[in-house]
Amino acid sequence: MSKLVGLFPAAGRGSRLGIIPCSKEIMPLGFQSSVKSTREIWSPVTTIETHLNAFHLAGVEQIGIVIGQDKWDIVRYLGNGERFGLPIAYFYQEQLLGMPFALDLAYAWVKDATILFSMPDTLITPLNSIAGLAKHHETNEADVTLGLFQTSTPQKFGMVELDASGAIVGFVDKPAKTDLKLMWGCAAWSPKFTQFMHDYLEESSIPDREVVLSDLFLAALKAGHHFEPYQLTNGHYHDIGTPESFQSAVYDLARQQVSDEFD
Repeated sequence: MSKLVGLFPAAGRGSRLGIIPCSKEIMPLGFQSSVKSTREIWSPVTTIETHLNAFHLAGVEQIGIVIGQDKWDIVRYLGNGERFGLPIAYFYQEQLLGMPFALDLAYAWVKDATILFSMPDTLITPLNSIAGLAKHHETNEADVTLGLFQTSTPQKFGMVELDASGAIVGFVDKPAKTDLKLMWGCAAWSPKFTQFMHDYLEESSIPDREVVLSDLFLAALKAGHHFEPYQLTNGHYHDIGTPESFQSAVYDLARQQVSDEFD
């Protein structure tokens, strides 16, 4: 497998949460303690930091984060990534055209790498979920591997259709009505898909609607790319983009810390 690089989109405004004091990706969900030099040190738990820790565990060598005009606080908070053991590079998106366009800003930097992708305004537990995804991707030599979670609210997520053999055969983004139960929440992909996405977007006109990653996945699937599902049957996924889901993530994190599952 080529060099492993983590890629995060963090350019969105987070307007669903209303007026908040900082970017949602660095809003504390709670606190955790560690012992350093016999002293107990408490530090905030933020979603983007849980992803950085998970990516470090998965063997990622460096991180790219796409930010927008209102997201400089993320740069100030994370810095160059030294405290996470991961060098961080930042890419600036001036016009919000959709997540694929944001990710493509890093094309020249990541085009020869294997990408690990997750959305830093989500909480994915347990921490080793991303490492399992990366291993599954490498073992199966896939073009794209998707981490799949069960959901009872398909209208909020990108849903994935599997056939009787368990192979991925389709995608539906935020359907109003569906029998599908599995959503994708994280991904790994090869340089082949990175190139496909770059070419697809370069050949496209400025869209009259937001382009989502599920659109690119469906196009790549139709083009014959090898997709692998990785079902996280014991995994938990929270999107913290609304007050209700933010509160749910806080509760889930606290519950797992109490039961020592978070580590």
